Amino acid sequence: MKRAGSHEPYTEDAIRRLKCVRCGARAKFQWQCCADGNTWRPICPACDVELNALVLLWMRDPEAEAKVSDYAQQKGVLL
Repeated sequence: MKRAGSHEPYTEDAIRRLKCVRCGARAKFQWQCCADGNTWRPICPACDVELNALVLLWMRDPEAEAKVSDYAQQKGVLL
């Protein structure tokens, strides 16, 4: 099965018609990664929060936990 992806950012309307490439829930955001050919991938709010948490932990941000908690609350995601 081909994963959703675009070399141009999705419009706000287009992203909402897609499913998250990780879990299959309704997408609301998009990410791109250099190692993935800078392909924009649709992701849902919960996976967006999890990805942000992963990156902050990888960067060893001393405030990662608080930042992720605040971000999740802003996006309406329960941790």
